[in-house]
Amino acid sequence: RGLGDVYKRQKKARKKLDELGIEHTYLEYGNYFNNWYRRNALKMWTGWPSFPMIFINGILIGGSSDLTALIEADKLTGLLR
Repeated sequence: RGLGDVYKRQKKARKKLDELGIEHTYLEYGNYFNNWYRRNALKMWTGWPSFPMIFINGILIGGSSDLTALIEADKLTGLLR
């Protein structure tokens, strides 16, 4: 997966949340070349290997594809409570 794919996945996740009217906060942690140490710390802390990392109520649910799966299974609303 290239750098362009990362940005596409981040944009896709934000767009889905916007379309559903779900309030969210986007935190930018640079890119592969800029602020890599912050990104690496997040990867080590969560054990999640890629970005975006999507948290609901402080719990990591995964990435963009995991968000899509929750939406399609109609399980996202239950996690937002």
